[in-house]
Amino acid sequence: MALLEVSKVDFKYYGSSFGLQDVNLSLNSGDRLVIYGRENSGKTTLLRLLCGLEEYCSGSILLGGAQLKELSQKDMNIGYSFDKSILDAKALAGEIISYPMKLRNLRSDDIDDYLERVADKCKIPLQSHIKDLSDRQIALLILARLFAVDRRLYLVDDVWKDLPQEEKIIVFDFLKEHIAGKSVIVATDDSGLAKEIYTDAIVVLAEGEVSPLLSLEEINARPLNMQSAIFAGYELHIGQLVKTDGKYFASLYGGKYPVSQPIGTIYEGKRVCFAFQRFGEPCELEEVGEGIVMSFYYDVNNERIISK
Repeated sequence: MALLEVSKVDFKYYGSSFGLQDVNLSLNSGDRLVIYGRENSGKTTLLRLLCGLEEYCSGSILLGGAQLKELSQKDMNIGYSFDKSILDAKALAGEIISYPMKLRNLRSDDIDDYLERVADKCKIPLQSHIKDLSDRQIALLILARLFAVDRRLYLVDDVWKDLPQEEKIIVFDFLKEHIAGKSVIVATDDSGLAKEIYTDAIVVLAEGEVSPLLSLEEINARPLNMQSAIFAGYELHIGQLVKTDGKYFASLYGGKYPVSQPIGTIYEGKRVCFAFQRFGEPCELEEVGEGIVMSFYYDVNNERIISK
């Protein structure tokens, strides 16, 4: 039995056009799942659904075989990395980190030992107020609190997203140290970090659409939308889809390159986004030539695949 099973879940914010449709995913104990998508794609919303902070409209979320809606927060035992905006600026760093440990009445010696290790590893002054910490220290503090106690499932939002790349790597390295053997779902808009932490499956979010569970190899071989193509490292170019002598071509930079037939003819003569996988060394965009696979392309406005 899967630890987490999400079936045909739909969600929509009241009074908003944004929502998530037909979410299906599963996670076994000890597995690691990555949710990838650009900012405002719905990553945080999906995580909040998975820990009961948002109520879905239809479908089913099972945790350990029980309906999530019927479980208390204590019975769920899910850890979620909160946003730094909810932190009390006057609170002490040590108090924030140790709070879940004190709730569980852990031994003072164990709490002190954990705080000492975190302070040394993350360079966080435990007696400092939150308002006096750097963004990197706050991101590390959030993760340190998240992993301070054992959970059935850890949900990690991209608390590192606004950091410079060198600091982002420091925070991400701390995360990697603490997820070994744990059931974890990590949401991020950084494709490089997502690939680095990926082990079991990846979900790609694009305009409220949630992809099936896929391996990195499956995404590389056949992206389902532009976000999948970006994640896989494909080049994206805007050009015109033209038809000559019954065959389809991408008209780009003064040249014509063969592409597969679109699912519908409504895109003939339209500007669309072509996804390229280049073989060999990269070159300038204007030098699109041999060694490129153009087997699929997209509706720019809706980010939907229009060619297989």
